[in-house]
Amino acid sequence: MYTYGRKEGCRISLDYTYKGMRVAYLENELLRVGVLLDKGADIFDFTYKPRDLDFMWQSPIPMQKPYVATSALPEGAFHDYYYGGWQEVLPSAGWASQPYQGTFQGLHGEVSLLPFDARITEDSPERVSVRTSVRLYRSPLTLERTLTLERGQASLFIHEKLVNEAEADFAIMWGHHPAFGTPFMDESCVVHTPASKVEVLQYHPNGLWEPGGDYEFPMVKNRRSGQIEDITRVLPKETRSVDVVFFKQLSEGWYGLTNQRLGVGFGMAWDHNLFKYLWMWQVYGGHTDYPWYGRTYNCALEPFTSYPPAGVANAIQNGTAHIMPPLGVIETDLVAVAYEGQGVKRVTLAGQVSGT
Repeated sequence: MYTYGRKEGCRISLDYTYKGMRVAYLENELLRVGVLLDKGADIFDFTYKPRDLDFMWQSPIPMQKPYVATSALPEGAFHDYYYGGWQEVLPSAGWASQPYQGTFQGLHGEVSLLPFDARITEDSPERVSVRTSVRLYRSPLTLERTLTLERGQASLFIHEKLVNEAEADFAIMWGHHPAFGTPFMDESCVVHTPASKVEVLQYHPNGLWEPGGDYEFPMVKNRRSGQIEDITRVLPKETRSVDVVFFKQLSEGWYGLTNQRLGVGFGMAWDHNLFKYLWMWQVYGGHTDYPWYGRTYNCALEPFTSYPPAGVANAIQNGTAHIMPPLGVIETDLVAVAYEGQGVKRVTLAGQVSGT
């Protein structure tokens, strides 16, 4: 993982592979970030070095190269290759049976299954950057993502450029899908984010929360007990529930997920005028069918342009799809941070965290 000849400060390498897949590594004194270039440029390793703690969830499905499946799934291949970690979701989220612009985009679109090109754009003890890029197949889009670490900061800076190459409008659902698991996640974890409303999706028979909205953040009806409870408190695996919820009317774009037992957390910040919604996928041991069969305990906190996870055609109908104009370009910044403390009041795009 070391830049040749340098063993301190920021380091970067494109020289590694895992199971035959290209991997990029970036690190400084505080973070190690692993990027799976041959599958979506996923972030599969986000380790906070002072605690030797990787925040990313690892599913029971191993990370693997493409293989020949026994049959094709109607929703596509996302679940077959979903080992956990952090994916980018584009140009559609969720699975919908109806096509858009003459084609099916599959569960969570195609970006997370495509190989990315990569080149190092900066390599010094003070700062390292890698620029990754991909041209989609079923959609007229190109995506460029630059990841940067700076000396002394537990912050991963992300700059993105998305281009619509079509000479016509093109609708998208765009988001980030970082999933968290043990040893970081447990029932002492709590979410902080500046939302006003909560909506619960009718998602699974094992759902814990009463579907509907808009609830006043963060209190939602528990449909098993009938009580109004705080949906931002992570529950134990023994809850045997699974839900998808949406935090809405964000005054700013940020969240913190804090393990109060360990006194450590993971946060993100973004432009909430673009990523207007924060999804939370809560899997507290209750996803009892394909592909998890009750084996999993994790959650994901996902900044998104649109909702719900039912395909871009549905997002067009409900008015939340982001419409890119002909030859349109979006440039935006996000940051992911590790921090210590019992909670957060704010995370900024400069990677600064204000504690509670």
